[in-house]
Amino acid sequence: MKLLIKNPSVITAFILLVIVCVLFNPVIFGGKTFGSPDSLAPKSTGIILNKVQEKTGEYPLWQPWIFSGMPTAEAFTNISNLYFPDYFFRIFFIPGRLIQLAHLIFTGLGGFFLLKYIRCSPLSSFLGSSAFMMMPFMITMVVFGHGSQMMTAAYIPWIMYLTIKIMQKPIMLNIGFLAILMGLQLQRAHAQIAYYTWMLAGAYVLFTLISTYKVPEKRNTSLYGLGGFVIAAVLGICIALLIYLPSLEYTPFSVRGGGTSGGADY
Repeated sequence: MKLLIKNPSVITAFILLVIVCVLFNPVIFGGKTFGSPDSLAPKSTGIILNKVQEKTGEYPLWQPWIFSGMPTAEAFTNISNLYFPDYFFRIFFIPGRLIQLAHLIFTGLGGFFLLKYIRCSPLSSFLGSSAFMMMPFMITMVVFGHGSQMMTAAYIPWIMYLTIKIMQKPIMLNIGFLAILMGLQLQRAHAQIAYYTWMLAGAYVLFTLISTYKVPEKRNTSLYGLGGFVIAAVLGICIALLIYLPSLEYTPFSVRGGGTSGGADY
């Protein structure tokens, strides 16, 4: 028990929890909710869809309120129930707004492990991770109804942390964890943030390959790391296909892209 109390990771997790509780005190303890239009609109739509699912035991495939009706999963309009961690939170009856705040703490922990792994001091790691967790970009996404964007961004430090580990130690355990995190990030279904994350991780992999090219021992490790990264990425995509396959099928009938190949060929 004493070792746990003195563990920097445990101390950091506790302080991050306290910070979130202080910043969002009215929401956590006061029973209040965020009142922006982007927060209320999806919540009101989701209420009836969740009731239908509870009553029928089946995932609702169509919602009639937006643009005279749209498919749910295909149009990314009601996909929180397709996010695997959501089932874990349901066991403890945790409401959606607290799930978002839990992802904020998850963000901070990821930043701490990343900075600590690249040999920053525990204090520097804590300051960097807490700054990333509390930066306005993350906080405003929670407040103004872009929770999926924030939860997708929460995986950025974790994916970078494991990408660095794989390029240095390409073992199956690291590959498996990275695949799970990549898949869950894609499942949270903010493709733009996931795209930027993967682009950043890919740039690091490319940089490592170039910088170790002339050192045979490091070059071989980097090549194995590249293979592990590719395997993790493919497995991550497979984890999220239950969301993206229906969306790809729906794309020819949607005008969201605005192109002739996106439902606007008329």
